[in-house]
Amino acid sequence: MDENEQLVRIIKQASFPMTPAVPPPLPPEWELSTFLSAAFSSSPIRAVLFDVYGTLFCSAAGDISLGDKESGGAAGENLDALAREYDPVLSGEDLREYFKRRVAALHREQGGLYPEVQVDEIWMEFLREHGCPSGAVYGRELALRYELAVNPVYPMPGAGETIAALAASHCMLGIISNAQFFTPLLFEAFLGGLPEKIGFDPALLFYSFEMGEAKPSGRLFNAASGALASLGIKPEQCLFVGNDMFTDVWGAQTACKGDSGFLTCLFAGDGRSLRLREGDERIGDIRPSCVIHRLQDIPRLIFSADMPKIK
Repeated sequence: MDENEQLVRIIKQASFPMTPAVPPPLPPEWELSTFLSAAFSSSPIRAVLFDVYGTLFCSAAGDISLGDKESGGAAGENLDALAREYDPVLSGEDLREYFKRRVAALHREQGGLYPEVQVDEIWMEFLREHGCPSGAVYGRELALRYELAVNPVYPMPGAGETIAALAASHCMLGIISNAQFFTPLLFEAFLGGLPEKIGFDPALLFYSFEMGEAKPSGRLFNAASGALASLGIKPEQCLFVGNDMFTDVWGAQTACKGDSGFLTCLFAGDGRSLRLREGDERIGDIRPSCVIHRLQDIPRLIFSADMPKIK
């Protein structure tokens, strides 16, 4: 069994079915209506790019975890058990605090608005400090097991169906996500293969840990815009789907230098992950191009005339 197979096995063993939580109501000024999409008819959508955590996958934290949330209940118990495997005097809270401190320190060292870390390097350092085998393989396994303990994930209803429908319609598919090395393995564990094997274009996969910055950094969205341009696709011909009004909607609409930005679709189907960011002055008057409550609505949204849109 190679390393990826082992990591996929760990994901499957540690995961359990999750259902979306009921989302809060949208702001009253966001009046939804059905309209004939003149924009789509004049410049049809040729690419759909997705966020991962809280959009394609239910996530207990509503996003990838960076140690800033308390762990309680079953998550706390799982984390305690994990800690004792490496040092009998450690608790799960010790692990969480260690991770939180290291992330904060690395963010300070990196600087910038949206710094990013590589979590496997953090856990390799932890293993060295505790006299454990500390090679890259061990660091990656601990990083994955920690993430699954504090932030279990499961495919969002309709995720596989939606990806397959869009791929069958010859729509270019991509990902822009705050992510770590194990994020692509979620697709293999739950949806039948790595992203590039189930319909995503390898040139349209943008993960924060590889880019060195996190959403809503323009670095990710501009890299995606450049890759799309090489395929002859303009930003306004691309729909970006995410659950966060700041990191996803604001980021995708404002990041593309010299262009109008991507069309944006706010996924409002899971109360855990929906981030409306009400009162956040950074968003200003930005609104998503459209709102959906089910991933399965995306193919209909793109390929039919009926589409929910904010006035």
